[in-house]
Amino acid sequence: MIYWLLPLILLLFLLPACGGKKRIIYPVSKVRPMPYPVGSLPKETQHHYLEAVNAMRENPRYCGTRFYASAQPLVWNEALYKASYEHSRDMAITQTMSHPGSGTQSDWTVAQQRLNRPSRFSERIENNGYVRYKGIAENIAYGARVLNHVMQQWINSEGHCRNIMNPIYNELGMAEVKSADGVPYWTQNFGSSQ
Repeated sequence: MIYWLLPLILLLFLLPACGGKKRIIYPVSKVRPMPYPVGSLPKETQHHYLEAVNAMRENPRYCGTRFYASAQPLVWNEALYKASYEHSRDMAITQTMSHPGSGTQSDWTVAQQRLNRPSRFSERIENNGYVRYKGIAENIAYGARVLNHVMQQWINSEGHCRNIMNPIYNELGMAEVKSADGVPYWTQNFGSSQ
């Protein structure tokens, strides 16, 4: 009586092997996105940010002791930008530089996701709508008054350099927000989507 199920079960196991493409498994996000309400960055600024990062990626280099070949250019992603802006703003308001959010009112993701602790960069990225990815990373900095200076700080730091050069990433969002006393706080978020 149950023998008619055997061919059906066998067919279900064989079907995934027929496509010839490797299946990508995305992490399961438990976050219901509630993006930070910031408008789009002007296209000219997006272009400058992408140009600066992609100029670094096009040249092979060592990040610490690890060698990186040149990597493909990144493209702009609005969700990664919103997550970058949210975190830069939080750091500028609280005048602290840290990958975890402040856990205060200016830590947007904490309020939206009802967290009882500071936000993590992955939670901010997912909260801003970037939920299907193979990998993500974040660079932060403060004090650099111009784009070239912050890029130089990051490329001279082994961990930040690795994020910039990592070939898995294909998308970027980046933001600068100044504190009340005019100090710039920078965030770069990298992602790899299909």
